[in-house]
Amino acid sequence: MSKMTRSVCLFAHYDPTPDIAPHVVHYLKQLTLCGLDIHLAFSGHDSVPAHVQKLCDELGIKIYPRPNRGMDFGAWQYLIQQGCLEKAETILFTNDSIFGPFYPLQPLFSTMQNLGRDIWGMVESYEMTWHLQSWFLCFKRKAFDHPTIQRVFTLPFHEMSKAEIIHHGELGLGVAIQAAGLTCASCWYANRRGLRKIISLNPMIINWLSVIKSHYVPFIKVELIRDNPVQLFWHYRWRKIVASYAPFFNPQWVDLYLKKRGSKPLPPKVNLFRIIYFLLLCRNKGTIIQALFHTLLQRK
Repeated sequence: MSKMTRSVCLFAHYDPTPDIAPHVVHYLKQLTLCGLDIHLAFSGHDSVPAHVQKLCDELGIKIYPRPNRGMDFGAWQYLIQQGCLEKAETILFTNDSIFGPFYPLQPLFSTMQNLGRDIWGMVESYEMTWHLQSWFLCFKRKAFDHPTIQRVFTLPFHEMSKAEIIHHGELGLGVAIQAAGLTCASCWYANRRGLRKIISLNPMIINWLSVIKSHYVPFIKVELIRDNPVQLFWHYRWRKIVASYAPFFNPQWVDLYLKKRGSKPLPPKVNLFRIIYFLLLCRNKGTIIQALFHTLLQRK
Protein backbone atom coordinates (compact mmCIF):
# COMPACT_ATOMS: atom_id res chain seq x y z
CA MET A 1 0.00 0.00 0.00
CA SER A 2 1.36 3.43 -0.90
CA LYS A 3 2.42 5.51 2.07
CA MET A 4 0.60 8.43 0.45
CA THR A 5 -2.71 6.57 0.75
CA ARG A 6 -2.30 4.91 4.12
CA SER A 7 -5.31 3.52 5.92
CA VAL A 8 -4.73 3.76 9.66
CA CYS A 9 -6.56 2.25 12.62
CA LEU A 10 -6.26 3.85 16.05
CA PHE A 11 -7.18 1.12 18.52
CA ALA A 12 -8.05 1.99 22.14
CA HIS A 13 -7.26 -0.98 24.38
CA TYR A 14 -7.50 -1.51 28.12
CA ASP A 15 -7.01 -4.65 30.19
CA PRO A 16 -6.26 -4.59 33.94
CA THR A 17 -3.59 -7.20 33.26
CA PRO A 18 -0.83 -6.43 30.75
CA ASP A 19 -2.25 -8.70 28.08
CA ILE A 20 -4.41 -8.77 24.96
CA ALA A 21 -7.35 -11.18 25.21
CA PRO A 22 -7.88 -13.82 22.47
CA HIS A 23 -11.09 -12.21 21.20
CA VAL A 24 -9.25 -8.89 20.82
CA VAL A 25 -6.41 -10.62 18.95
CA HIS A 26 -9.04 -12.04 16.58
CA TYR A 27 -10.44 -8.55 15.97
CA LEU A 28 -6.97 -7.11 15.37
CA LYS A 29 -6.22 -9.83 12.82
CA GLN A 30 -9.42 -9.00 10.97
CA LEU A 31 -8.50 -5.32 10.93
CA THR A 32 -5.12 -6.10 9.38
CA LEU A 33 -6.92 -8.01 6.61
CA CYS A 34 -8.75 -4.76 5.83
CA GLY A 35 -5.40 -3.24 4.89
CA LEU A 36 -5.15 -1.07 8.00
CA ASP A 37 -1.94 -0.02 9.73
CA ILE A 38 -2.84 -0.52 13.39
CA HIS A 39 -1.61 1.66 16.24
CA LEU A 40 -2.72 0.27 19.61
CA ALA A 41 -2.93 2.32 22.81
CA PHE A 42 -1.93 -0.11 25.59
CA SER A 43 -3.65 1.87 28.33
CA GLY A 44 -2.99 1.37 32.02
CA HIS A 45 0.56 0.06 31.62
CA ASP A 46 3.97 1.74 31.48
CA SER A 47 5.64 -1.07 29.53
CA VAL A 48 4.79 -3.87 27.11
CA PRO A 49 5.41 -7.50 28.16
CA ALA A 50 7.59 -9.53 25.81
CA HIS A 51 4.76 -11.88 24.73
CA VAL A 52 2.51 -8.93 23.85
CA GLN A 53 5.28 -7.20 21.92
CA LYS A 54 5.97 -10.43 20.03
CA LEU A 55 2.29 -10.74 19.10
CA CYS A 56 2.14 -7.15 17.88
CA ASP A 57 5.35 -7.57 15.89
CA GLU A 58 3.93 -10.66 14.20
CA LEU A 59 0.76 -8.77 13.24
CA GLY A 60 2.58 -5.61 12.21
CA ILE A 61 0.93 -3.61 15.00
CA LYS A 62 2.63 -0.66 16.69
CA ILE A 63 1.87 -0.60 20.41
CA TYR A 64 2.04 2.37 22.78
CA PRO A 65 1.94 1.93 26.58
CA ARG A 66 0.26 4.88 28.31
CA PRO A 67 -1.60 5.87 31.50
CA ASN A 68 -5.27 4.93 31.54
CA ARG A 69 -6.73 8.42 31.25
CA GLY A 70 -9.53 9.85 29.15
CA MET A 71 -11.00 6.47 28.17
CA ASP A 72 -11.20 5.80 24.39
CA PHE A 73 -11.05 9.43 23.31
CA GLY A 74 -8.05 10.00 25.55
CA ALA A 75 -6.33 6.96 24.02
CA TRP A 76 -7.07 8.06 20.45
CA GLN A 77 -5.92 11.58 21.27
CA TYR A 78 -2.65 10.19 22.64
CA LEU A 79 -2.05 8.19 19.45
CA ILE A 80 -2.76 11.26 17.32
CA GLN A 81 -0.21 13.20 19.37
CA GLN A 82 2.36 10.46 18.67
CA GLY A 83 2.07 11.20 14.95
CA CYS A 84 0.23 7.99 14.07
CA LEU A 85 -1.88 9.71 11.42
CA GLU A 86 0.99 10.96 9.28
CA LYS A 87 -0.01 10.67 5.59
CA ALA A 88 -3.16 8.73 6.52
CA GLU A 89 -6.06 9.19 4.10
CA THR A 90 -8.45 6.80 5.87
CA ILE A 91 -8.69 6.82 9.67
CA LEU A 92 -10.56 4.20 11.70
CA PHE A 93 -11.24 4.73 15.39
CA THR A 94 -12.18 1.58 17.27
CA ASN A 95 -11.72 -0.19 20.60
CA ASP A 96 -12.04 -3.45 22.52
CA SER A 97 -15.60 -2.91 23.79
CA ILE A 98 -17.05 -5.53 21.42
CA PHE A 99 -16.98 -9.24 20.75
CA GLY A 100 -16.47 -10.08 17.10
CA PRO A 101 -16.37 -9.88 14.20
CA PHE A 102 -18.36 -13.08 13.85
CA TYR A 103 -17.62 -13.32 10.13
CA PRO A 104 -14.92 -11.77 7.90
CA LEU A 105 -14.76 -8.00 8.27
CA GLN A 106 -12.99 -7.12 5.03
CA PRO A 107 -15.97 -7.47 2.63
CA LEU A 108 -18.11 -5.22 4.84
CA PHE A 109 -15.28 -2.73 5.27
CA SER A 110 -14.72 -2.54 1.50
CA THR A 111 -18.43 -2.13 0.78
CA MET A 112 -18.73 0.79 3.20
CA GLN A 113 -15.52 2.41 1.97
CA ASN A 114 -16.77 2.24 -1.61
CA LEU A 115 -19.81 4.34 -0.70
CA GLY A 116 -17.46 7.31 -0.69
CA ARG A 117 -18.95 9.01 2.37
CA ASP A 118 -16.93 11.40 4.50
CA ILE A 119 -17.59 9.33 7.62
CA TRP A 120 -19.15 5.95 8.26
CA GLY A 121 -19.75 3.85 11.32
CA MET A 122 -21.26 0.55 12.34
CA VAL A 123 -24.29 1.84 14.24
CA GLU A 124 -26.44 4.96 14.07
CA SER A 125 -28.08 6.00 17.32
CA TYR A 126 -30.46 8.70 18.52
CA GLU A 127 -29.85 8.04 22.21
CA MET A 128 -29.59 11.56 23.71
CA THR A 129 -28.98 13.02 20.24
CA TRP A 130 -28.09 11.78 16.76
CA HIS A 131 -24.63 10.24 16.48
CA LEU A 132 -22.64 7.35 15.08
CA GLN A 133 -21.49 5.12 17.91
CA SER A 134 -17.83 5.80 18.54
CA TRP A 135 -16.63 2.20 18.99
CA PHE A 136 -16.23 1.99 15.20
CA LEU A 137 -15.89 5.22 13.23
CA CYS A 138 -14.13 5.61 9.89
CA PHE A 139 -13.13 9.06 8.56
CA LYS A 140 -11.78 10.32 5.29
CA ARG A 141 -8.82 12.56 6.00
CA LYS A 142 -10.54 15.71 4.78
CA ALA A 143 -13.44 15.03 7.16
CA PHE A 144 -11.14 14.40 10.12
CA ASP A 145 -9.25 17.63 9.37
CA HIS A 146 -12.44 19.72 9.35
CA PRO A 147 -12.21 22.39 12.09
CA THR A 148 -15.41 21.30 13.83
CA ILE A 149 -14.13 17.71 14.08
CA GLN A 150 -10.71 18.88 15.23
CA ARG A 151 -12.31 20.88 18.04
CA VAL A 152 -13.70 17.63 19.45
CA PHE A 153 -10.44 15.70 19.22
CA THR A 154 -8.46 18.45 20.96
CA LEU A 155 -10.66 18.56 24.07
CA PRO A 156 -9.00 17.74 27.45
CA PHE A 157 -10.49 14.24 27.77
CA HIS A 158 -7.95 13.25 30.42
CA GLU A 159 -9.60 15.76 32.76
CA MET A 160 -13.17 14.54 32.15
CA SER A 161 -15.46 12.04 33.84
CA LYS A 162 -16.95 9.14 31.87
CA ALA A 163 -20.24 11.02 31.46
CA GLU A 164 -18.42 14.12 30.22
CA ILE A 165 -16.37 12.09 27.72
CA ILE A 166 -19.54 10.55 26.29
CA HIS A 167 -21.22 13.96 26.12
CA HIS A 168 -18.34 15.91 24.59
CA GLY A 169 -16.73 13.03 22.68
CA GLU A 170 -19.24 10.61 21.18
CA LEU A 171 -22.28 12.90 21.23
CA GLY A 172 -20.15 15.95 20.48
CA LEU A 173 -18.87 14.28 17.34
CA GLY A 174 -22.45 13.75 16.19
CA VAL A 175 -23.19 17.45 16.61
CA ALA A 176 -19.92 18.37 14.89
CA ILE A 177 -20.57 16.06 11.93
CA GLN A 178 -23.97 17.64 11.34
CA ALA A 179 -22.67 21.18 11.83
CA ALA A 180 -19.92 20.56 9.27
CA GLY A 181 -22.38 19.13 6.74
CA LEU A 182 -20.30 15.98 6.29
CA THR A 183 -21.80 12.99 4.48
CA CYS A 184 -22.36 9.86 6.57
CA ALA A 185 -23.38 6.23 6.37
CA SER A 186 -23.83 3.41 8.85
CA CYS A 187 -24.22 -0.33 8.63
CA TRP A 188 -27.22 -0.18 10.97
CA TYR A 189 -29.75 2.64 10.71
CA ALA A 190 -32.01 3.68 13.55
CA ASN A 191 -35.28 3.24 11.57
CA ARG A 192 -37.31 5.42 13.94
CA ARG A 193 -40.89 4.24 13.88
CA GLY A 194 -43.68 4.18 16.43
CA LEU A 195 -42.44 4.66 19.99
CA ARG A 196 -38.84 4.75 18.72
CA LYS A 197 -39.58 8.26 17.38
CA ILE A 198 -40.13 9.41 20.96
CA ILE A 199 -37.85 7.14 22.98
CA SER A 200 -34.38 6.44 21.64
CA LEU A 201 -32.23 3.90 23.45
CA ASN A 202 -28.90 2.25 22.71
CA PRO A 203 -29.57 -0.13 19.78
CA MET A 204 -26.55 -2.29 20.67
CA ILE A 205 -28.20 -3.02 24.03
CA ILE A 206 -31.97 -2.90 23.50
CA ASN A 207 -31.99 -4.04 19.86
CA TRP A 208 -28.85 -6.19 19.98
CA LEU A 209 -30.69 -9.26 18.71
CA SER A 210 -32.02 -7.45 15.65
CA VAL A 211 -28.63 -5.89 14.99
CA ILE A 212 -26.72 -9.18 15.00
CA LYS A 213 -29.43 -11.02 13.04
CA SER A 214 -29.40 -8.32 10.36
CA HIS A 215 -25.93 -9.51 9.26
CA TYR A 216 -24.97 -5.86 8.78
CA VAL A 217 -23.03 -5.55 12.06
CA PRO A 218 -20.83 -8.53 13.02
CA PHE A 219 -20.40 -7.51 16.66
CA ILE A 220 -22.03 -7.74 20.10
CA LYS A 221 -21.12 -5.28 22.85
CA VAL A 222 -19.06 -6.68 25.71
CA GLU A 223 -21.21 -4.67 28.14
CA LEU A 224 -24.37 -6.47 27.03
CA ILE A 225 -22.99 -9.97 27.61
CA ARG A 226 -20.98 -9.11 30.71
CA ASP A 227 -23.51 -6.95 32.57
CA ASN A 228 -26.99 -7.23 31.01
CA PRO A 229 -27.27 -3.58 32.11
CA VAL A 230 -31.02 -3.15 31.53
CA GLN A 231 -31.92 -6.69 32.66
CA LEU A 232 -33.22 -7.93 29.31
CA PHE A 233 -35.09 -11.23 29.50
CA TRP A 234 -33.66 -12.29 26.11
CA HIS A 235 -30.07 -11.71 27.25
CA TYR A 236 -29.47 -15.48 27.57
CA ARG A 237 -29.75 -15.91 23.78
CA TRP A 238 -26.29 -14.48 23.22
CA ARG A 239 -24.65 -17.82 23.95
CA LYS A 240 -26.49 -19.72 21.20
CA ILE A 241 -25.95 -16.92 18.71
CA VAL A 242 -22.22 -16.60 19.39
CA ALA A 243 -21.82 -20.40 19.18
CA SER A 244 -23.43 -20.37 15.73
CA TYR A 245 -20.43 -18.45 14.36
CA ALA A 246 -17.86 -21.08 15.37
CA PRO A 247 -15.22 -21.90 14.30
CA PHE A 248 -14.61 -18.45 12.79
CA PHE A 249 -15.22 -16.93 16.22
CA ASN A 250 -14.48 -19.23 19.16
CA PRO A 251 -17.20 -18.97 21.87
CA GLN A 252 -14.61 -19.96 24.48
CA TRP A 253 -12.99 -16.56 24.01
CA VAL A 254 -16.09 -14.98 25.55
CA ASP A 255 -16.07 -17.43 28.46
CA LEU A 256 -12.38 -16.74 29.10
CA TYR A 257 -13.07 -13.02 29.25
CA LEU A 258 -16.09 -13.41 31.54
CA LYS A 259 -14.17 -15.69 33.90
CA LYS A 260 -11.22 -13.32 34.02
CA ARG A 261 -13.45 -10.34 34.81
CA GLY A 262 -15.64 -12.22 37.31
CA SER A 263 -18.73 -11.38 35.30
CA LYS A 264 -22.09 -11.39 37.07
CA PRO A 265 -24.74 -10.07 34.67
CA LEU A 266 -27.90 -8.66 36.18
CA PRO A 267 -30.79 -11.15 36.23
CA PRO A 268 -33.66 -10.72 33.76
CA LYS A 269 -36.45 -8.53 35.04
CA VAL A 270 -39.97 -9.29 33.86
CA ASN A 271 -43.17 -7.39 34.54
CA LEU A 272 -46.11 -6.27 32.42
CA PHE A 273 -44.80 -2.75 31.91
CA ARG A 274 -41.38 -3.96 30.72
CA ILE A 275 -42.94 -6.53 28.38
CA ILE A 276 -45.10 -3.89 26.67
CA TYR A 277 -42.28 -1.34 26.70
CA PHE A 278 -39.76 -3.62 25.01
CA LEU A 279 -42.25 -4.98 22.50
CA LEU A 280 -42.98 -1.42 21.40
CA LEU A 281 -39.30 -0.44 21.21
CA CYS A 282 -37.70 -3.56 19.76
CA ARG A 283 -37.74 -4.79 16.18
CA ASN A 284 -37.42 -8.54 16.71
CA LYS A 285 -40.72 -8.98 18.53
CA GLY A 286 -41.25 -12.67 17.75
CA THR A 287 -37.94 -13.66 19.28
CA ILE A 288 -38.61 -11.52 22.33
CA ILE A 289 -41.96 -13.22 22.92
CA GLN A 290 -40.25 -16.63 22.69
CA ALA A 291 -37.62 -15.46 25.17
CA LEU A 292 -40.34 -14.26 27.53
CA PHE A 293 -41.95 -17.70 27.62
CA HIS A 294 -38.53 -19.30 28.12
CA THR A 295 -37.79 -17.00 31.07
CA LEU A 296 -41.16 -17.61 32.69
CA LEU A 297 -40.79 -21.38 32.32
CA GLN A 298 -37.33 -21.23 33.89
CA ARG A 299 -38.85 -19.62 36.98
CA LYS A 300 -41.37 -22.39 37.57
